[in-house]
Amino acid sequence: MIQIFNLLIAADFSPEVTNNSAVGMIGSFIAAALLIVIPATAFLIFVSQKDSLDRAPASRRR
Repeated sequence: MIQIFNLLIAADFSPEVTNNSAVGMIGSFIAAALLIVIPATAFLIFVSQKDSLDRAPASRRR
């Protein structure tokens, strides 16, 4: 672990480069949430609610 840390220090990345990289990473996380996680969650909630309504009358008939 110390060797990796020394390698990063020796690489001498500028603060601007690391800041831009961090902003890009956070932007990727936000984009993934908007494009994948939120629609998938909404779809699964919709399907589970629809399924529970379809099963309710069948359970009353027994």
